[in-house]
Amino acid sequence: MYESFGASVDRAAKTVTFGVYFPDNSLDSSQYQQGGLPHIAEMKVIGDFQSQIGSTNWDINTAPVMQRTQYQNKGWLYSFSTRPLADNFYQYKYFVTFENGTRRYVSDPCTKYGGSDDKENSAFVVGGPPITNVKPIGRLLPPRDLVLYELMIDDFTAEYRGDRAPIDAIWDKLDYLQNLGINGIEFMPWTAWPGGDFSWGYNPFQFFSVAYRYIHDRTDTTNKLHRLKALIDELHRRDVHVVLDGVFEDVNVGSQPNRGFPYLWFYQTPSDSPYVGSQGQFFANFDYGNACTEEFIRDVCLYWIDAWQIDGIRFDYARGYLRHGDRSFGVAKVIADLTAHGTRRKNMSFTLEDLTDNRYDAINDTNQTDATGCWFDPFMLKTFHYVGTGQLDGELLRILNSNLDFAMSKSPVTYAENHDHSTLVQNAGGRSRWYKVQAPAISLLTSPGIVLIHNGQEFGEDYFVPESGNDRVVPRPLRWAAHADDDIGKNLYRFHQKLIGLRAAHPSLRSPNYFPAANQDGYGVFIDIGVVVYHRYGQADDGSFERFIIALNYSDTERFVNVPFSMNGIWQELLNGGLVTIQNFVLPNTLITSNWGKIFFNSTRTARV
Repeated sequence: MYESFGASVDRAAKTVTFGVYFPDNSLDSSQYQQGGLPHIAEMKVIGDFQSQIGSTNWDINTAPVMQRTQYQNKGWLYSFSTRPLADNFYQYKYFVTFENGTRRYVSDPCTKYGGSDDKENSAFVVGGPPITNVKPIGRLLPPRDLVLYELMIDDFTAEYRGDRAPIDAIWDKLDYLQNLGINGIEFMPWTAWPGGDFSWGYNPFQFFSVAYRYIHDRTDTTNKLHRLKALIDELHRRDVHVVLDGVFEDVNVGSQPNRGFPYLWFYQTPSDSPYVGSQGQFFANFDYGNACTEEFIRDVCLYWIDAWQIDGIRFDYARGYLRHGDRSFGVAKVIADLTAHGTRRKNMSFTLEDLTDNRYDAINDTNQTDATGCWFDPFMLKTFHYVGTGQLDGELLRILNSNLDFAMSKSPVTYAENHDHSTLVQNAGGRSRWYKVQAPAISLLTSPGIVLIHNGQEFGEDYFVPESGNDRVVPRPLRWAAHADDDIGKNLYRFHQKLIGLRAAHPSLRSPNYFPAANQDGYGVFIDIGVVVYHRYGQADDGSFERFIIALNYSDTERFVNVPFSMNGIWQELLNGGLVTIQNFVLPNTLITSNWGKIFFNSTRTARV
């Protein structure tokens, strides 16, 4: 429903219809339990289109008045339709007079375009090139088969894009990403935030709109939404999945009237807004106790799924709008509605960021909802500890056995770094200690789960991020020339490329099958020497049975280890090359060089572990 509001352009007639909806629980009691009516006496739409309809641009006195009509027996719709307009990019806002005489400028909560300046205008386009109809990806893989690349649009393109729109600049690196081997990109939020300056995107206020800064090219004013749609279409053509990082727990409401989330300021008394609950100075929580809020967020998700053909959504800070065991509230209800929706395709990923202090709460929340997985922070945090101190602990086996306790068809998202923390190289002690990331990279790409590679991780980008405070959200432009093209960067890229290729070629590395749960029969974590040995197994695509024995040395000293094997015979060593012949189920006195490992592989037609 909400996706149909905003400024709807009839491309053939070149007319625009503006529409703003308000729920009314006296018409439909299910719309909200807490909140009230906006108490609007009059609403006008103003903007730089007014001169085309016999008025003066941005003139309040001559701006057209919107008509109020009942909508679907649920609430009220304010609307206005223009005469034909010339091709251009137009900005607009609503001017509201309330019953108590208060007057206020308000943006459009359902706009598909953000404005070009810090006035938080809404916008629309008349004319321009035909909007690309994004084609679905040819084959939507099960989530556990994904190797995702977490991409921050601004930082990823900052060094080389020049004056181009950041979305356009991503095209320059598509071959690079495809050669790396990833089969999905998880974009940090592209939805619009207030002000238009640099942001990670986790402070949204226009949920149907792409951030203006990402799609603006000053030489091509009408070709905007086409940019992102064309990019998604090309990624799908390359069989690369597109996952949107969605922020639906809190919203930037602004610190003063006329700024921030429109559905707060459309109400004469902002606390009457049924969409917004508890409110701080800049941010507020969505009120998921009200059905209109859940419907709004559901429609936002469906807009990106149906009109943009995205392949999954990560639900940021899901723990903030989730009740344990309650499928009828918050994020659980949103995902249930999306799962039931007719256009939802098989294998779409709906991932929770449920970073509780107890990882089992996150696993249980995932199992008790229609989510396909959740972010698995312990993998990263323990890896930081291991590379920083050089000390392993017994918990490593549980970390690498990341799929343990997840229900069938659900998978954790595992990562050795992400946007929210300092990079892995930084935690290892800086780029001079780049070699410390090798053992963690092998473990990441040979363990169960959906793998996430943070942008720049593949060539050892080195950035410090404070763990708290307002100075965390700062630009971290990828240093392509300095890092990706030096010997360290090239070697790390090829290393990640090889590991990702092995994972793609062998389904057993993507399976949940893992042994051991505790030190047993020569497998396990050996704290005193900094070595871990584990077994992965499963059926290959051709029906054969695959076995992997992985031995990793996290220490700075070479180690000689008696490596156990699940069967005798000839095994390949895939990381370093060569063959070994196993007798008595062990390879004795095996050299594992420092910060490195061995990946032994065997495939037979006999389906035995």
